Amino acid sequence: MKELVVGLDGSRDSRRALRWAAALADRAAVPLRAIEAWSYPALTVVPGWSELVSPSEMDDRTVDGIRALVASELGEVPGFVTAEARRGPAARAILGAVGPDSVLVLGSRGRGGFAGLLLGSVSRECIEHAQCPVVIAREDDPPTPGDTVILVGKDGSENSARALEWAGTVGQLTGAAVVAAYVWQVTSAEVKPQLHRRLRAEAGATVERWLAGGSHSTASVEAEGDPRTKLVELAERMDAKLVVVGRRGTSRLRGLATGGVSSYLVSNSPTTVAVIPPPRRGR
Repeated sequence: MKELVVGLDGSRDSRRALRWAAALADRAAVPLRAIEAWSYPALTVVPGWSELVSPSEMDDRTVDGIRALVASELGEVPGFVTAEARRGPAARAILGAVGPDSVLVLGSRGRGGFAGLLLGSVSRECIEHAQCPVVIAREDDPPTPGDTVILVGKDGSENSARALEWAGTVGQLTGAAVVAAYVWQVTSAEVKPQLHRRLRAEAGATVERWLAGGSHSTASVEAEGDPRTKLVELAERMDAKLVVVGRRGTSRLRGLATGGVSSYLVSNSPTTVAVIPPPRRGR
């Protein structure tokens, strides 16, 4: 984690993302870039429209607006925060601003979000295509020391191992406890008790292997059920402040590049969610 990047648009949710990102950047002693995208309204092509402000002046105005927003939310513009204007559609501009070593923090919905939806179109597009971890902030603060829990969904894949490693890093920075959850589900309608016991034993053994090979101190839990709803249930039961999952390209929902579990969580979990991308090809 070399930097945090927060996408702003003036909405309440993006302001929450700013507060979350600033708190973690301060604890991690890394820079935070606060970015906002702008583009000329479509109506500017209508004859008789007033003369457009130059792109450079729009950049300056956007940066001034970002700095004013940061100061209003944080009390000042901290030295580790820089403001940056990006040109073009929001999702494309944000994706172009981050790299593999960034952590992108976004709000659930932007200014155009519909009531009742937990995830906006810009946030979803960034989750699906970003080459860095993406955090959807639903609280003002990241995890803190004490009884705070970071819950990691593990399924044995390489990318879920990356999720556990990333969660461990955040745990070290924040002092929060990390809990790895392995949720397993039988597909047969009727399961003999002996087979059920064997599946549960295998689940427990799987979790122990993860923990033995990890570089961070991590607790474990295993549960039976639908991984999507069970992880939300576990997060609520543990009062987890962050749920971390790997992004996978196995969703059956048309148009979604994220896997079924990560897509469900970012759309339905009331808790802050981090989605970790798969490793880049060639690495």
